Amino acid sequence: MNAAVEALNVWTTTRASGITSYLFLFLSTVAGITMGLRIVKNKAKPIVLAIHQSTGWFGFLFGMIHGSVLVFDEYVGYSPGELLIPFTAHSHPILTGIGTLSFYMTFLVILSSDLMKKLGKKLWKMTHMLAFPGYFMALFHGLFIGSDSQYPWAIGMYGATGAIIAALTAYRIWTVTKGKGKQETPRNMRLPDRRVKPAALDNVE
Repeated sequence: MNAAVEALNVWTTTRASGITSYLFLFLSTVAGITMGLRIVKNKAKPIVLAIHQSTGWFGFLFGMIHGSVLVFDEYVGYSPGELLIPFTAHSHPILTGIGTLSFYMTFLVILSSDLMKKLGKKLWKMTHMLAFPGYFMALFHGLFIGSDSQYPWAIGMYGATGAIIAALTAYRIWTVTKGKGKQETPRNMRLPDRRVKPAALDNVE
């Protein structure tokens, strides 16, 4: 009886922490893309930035709980090495490895934000782009290995959140592409003089 209660506690905790981690990562990704689209007004920027950073941290922490609790799972029996080293788990190695990679990518994105001044804008931006594959890996992991994915509410939740991020990402790419196509001629660039020279001046020596 005690073993059943302990297994139920582990199972409930890992389910709840996994879903909570995913939803926080979703909110962080939405806030990040929204700031990149420059549709947030000046007064709202600090609020959106705080949401982006705090939800990212909470998503990472709940992801840590989600993985740590699995060590105590007596039904499957993951070892710390199987959870830390991608694609080495004896049960669902691909899906488990994708979840581990998503966790590492989230950590790198958060770390790069804290070290932005030391990394420089270019390296920070390249590292921050890991947020996109990290989120979609978390979506894939939760949808295909999550024990709640058999229920309509879970499928609807993953489907709706994934569609929102996909739409925002596509719109972000479109705006960047459109902006590059409309680059203006630099003001300091001198245009060639195409004025017609009067014919009378041709005879002047």
